[in-house]
Amino acid sequence: MYAREIEGTAYTFGVSGLLWNANVLMYDHQTESLWSQVKREAVAGPLTGTRLLALRSTVTTWEKWRRRYPETVVLSLDTGHSRDYDEDPYEDYYRSRRGMFSLFQPGPGEEEKELVAGVEWNGQVKAYPVAELRRRGTVEDAMGGQSLTLGYEAETDRLTVRSADGAEIVPTVTYWFVWKGIHPGTERFSHTP
Repeated sequence: MYAREIEGTAYTFGVSGLLWNANVLMYDHQTESLWSQVKREAVAGPLTGTRLLALRSTVTTWEKWRRRYPETVVLSLDTGHSRDYDEDPYEDYYRSRRGMFSLFQPGPGEEEKELVAGVEWNGQVKAYPVAELRRRGTVEDAMGGQSLTLGYEAETDRLTVRSADGAEIVPTVTYWFVWKGIHPGTERFSHTP
C-alpha cells in the first residue's frame, strides 16, 4: 500500500493490465506514468524515477482481522453487477507453485512462489522467506552495516522490520520470483541452525 500524494499532489491510481518483470504495473490517471509495485517507483512516463512512500499494511485472514477489529464494516457484495465476488478469479494461480511468465530458476531449497518479505535498506535489498519469519517469530540480521530486527505476530499476521536505531522499514510481501525479477542481485536470507 502506498501514499498517493507526491510532492503535494494527490494522484489516482489504477491497474494497467501490463506486466513488468512478472509484476502488474499500476498507472496514474494524471500523467499515465507506469508504476512498479515492487520497485515502488514509476518505470515509464513523465514521472519515471519518482518513488512512492510505502505505508504499513498487513496480509491476513478475515477471521484474524474480525477477531482483532470486530466493529469492521465490509462493503456489500450486492454491487449491481453480474460478477460473482464469492469466487476468486486467481484461485488457480495462487494454488500453482509456478509463476506466470517467469524465467526464474529456483536454487536449492527455493521455490518460485515462495512468499518473501523484501526489504530495502541503506541501498541494499534482501528477501526474507515469510515461512521462516512465521516459524521463528523474530529474526536478527544486518543490512548495510546496521542490524535489523524482523518480527512476525501470529495473532495478526503482522510483519515488522526495525533498524537498530528504531526506524521502521516497510517490507514488500511478494513472491520470490517477482522480488528476484525486480532486484536480480538480491540476497535471500537463510538460517543455518
